[in-house]
Amino acid sequence: MDEMSVGGSMLLCMSIERIRNWYWSLGKFDSILALVIVAISALLLFRIPEVTYFHGIYFNETLQCLLVGLVGLIAALILRPPTMSYFGLPKLSWISGIFIAIAIGVAIFDMSGGYNIKQPLRVKIAGVISLLAIGLAEEMVNRVLILGALQRFGNVFAVLVSSAIFGLMHINVYLPEWSAWDAYWHVMMATGFGLLVSAIFIATRSYWVVVIFHALSDWTVVFDMKNTEGGDPYSPGILEGLRWGLESFAFEYGVLGLVLLYVLRGRWPKLIIRLAIKWKLVEQAEAVH
Repeated sequence: MDEMSVGGSMLLCMSIERIRNWYWSLGKFDSILALVIVAISALLLFRIPEVTYFHGIYFNETLQCLLVGLVGLIAALILRPPTMSYFGLPKLSWISGIFIAIAIGVAIFDMSGGYNIKQPLRVKIAGVISLLAIGLAEEMVNRVLILGALQRFGNVFAVLVSSAIFGLMHINVYLPEWSAWDAYWHVMMATGFGLLVSAIFIATRSYWVVVIFHALSDWTVVFDMKNTEGGDPYSPGILEGLRWGLESFAFEYGVLGLVLLYVLRGRWPKLIIRLAIKWKLVEQAEAVH
């Protein structure tokens, strides 16, 4: 029995090593395709039958998210992307401090969008757990796995592709009942959010920072204020609908994410450079170079 167990373990290790070597030998397109297949496989877990019909404690949603996160973790353990080293406290620097402060500000702004104070305590606790499960799952799949597995092609490529995949994964919310405009607007907004979270992830080198930020940014998913105002449904024209999508990308998170990514590449706006020199955060010669 012991020999069989050892033999099975060796066979498993060899299989994992073959999968890892196979993936790291792929080119850009094939790497993206492989990661998309993993992402779609994880999303299928959102279609599993409900375990309980008792609504209000978010048990089914939390379980589904944790299973999605588990798929992402298993894939990450197999591939071992460089982001596997991000499972720790944030990297301490003045840049990461600025990024964390920005994340806190954005999270507070997002949380101000709604809070149903009339919910009982047990529902509030279950809601917070569900939000954390969303952050754990989506950041595991999109940042630790996909972004990390694409970093060998450069950070810019990894961030752009992983953010686009993150946005497209939100089409799942609108299936099987299809709403093309709603899906498009959500995808654009989520893609911008992916850029912002990627910037925070790279700056802090901490999975836990982006998990908490993601959970708080999704606050109104659970704790949304009741909207009692009715109205007739509105169908925008093609140009108007496309413009709304671009506005969702830009004004929600996209522009801020692009600015922070620009800063991460060492290309600070001139105003910030002048302030840094004035406040003696950097030497003038260092800022010039």
